[in-house]
Amino acid sequence: MVRMLWWLLAVAGVSILGILLSQQRALDPVQNLTLLAASPLEAGLFDLGEPVADFFGGIVNRGELVRENRQLREEVERLQAELAQQEDAALRIQELEGLLEVKKGRPQQTLLVAEVIAQDPGGVKEAIAIDRGAQDGLEEGMVVLSEGASLVGTVTRVLDDFSWVTLVTDPDSAVNAQVLLADSLARGVASGDLRNSLLLDMVPSEADLEEGALVTTSGLGGNYPRALLIGSVVAVDERPQALFQKATLEPAADLSRLETVLVLTSFIPARLQGP
Repeated sequence: MVRMLWWLLAVAGVSILGILLSQQRALDPVQNLTLLAASPLEAGLFDLGEPVADFFGGIVNRGELVRENRQLREEVERLQAELAQQEDAALRIQELEGLLEVKKGRPQQTLLVAEVIAQDPGGVKEAIAIDRGAQDGLEEGMVVLSEGASLVGTVTRVLDDFSWVTLVTDPDSAVNAQVLLADSLARGVASGDLRNSLLLDMVPSEADLEEGALVTTSGLGGNYPRALLIGSVVAVDERPQALFQKATLEPAADLSRLETVLVLTSFIPARLQGP
């Protein structure tokens, strides 16, 4: 008990002495030495901790960058969508203006605008589907034109709300045609083939066929009105001893990129029968 009392008195005395020395700044050299000894250790601990801090800071910054990039992508996507809508509207206006010009050039004819909604899924026939049908007054055999008023094909199947159009490049298509020569006309038949192109056949051998010559409908047979542009001659198959000439035609309409067409509703095919 006495020993414990002396120990407490000693501790209290040392504490009082430390306080008095601290107040008199007598321990400053000791504190200075302590700080000098501890500063390298503190710097090392800071250097060791800095990569860890950078790592967690990088995670936070990376998350912010990801969010900013996502917001930027969304903004760019929105602006692109708006631009696409504006460009589509501008193109649509141009198309309608072109169709209006076609109608003005054919005041005696009635033309119905139709949108292309599909192509033949089988890939065997050259055909497209349009968004006009029996409810719009369409009938089988009606002639279909492009935006530039050149021949596209004929309506071959009519449903209530849409129709199928067989293109002039289809193997089953045949159009009575005429070649516009320098001072005359040469008649023939333009038909599709298995290479999805147009062939001109049955042209008299004496006709002076040349590349670039325009080919139109002749009106014979009653299935098409006269003078609809079909295409132009791109190659002539010269056969000196043959009775007829053949040529390869390039369709005037870009049949692979049709979006809007015109149905000639005022022309009803005659469907003439043989004598």
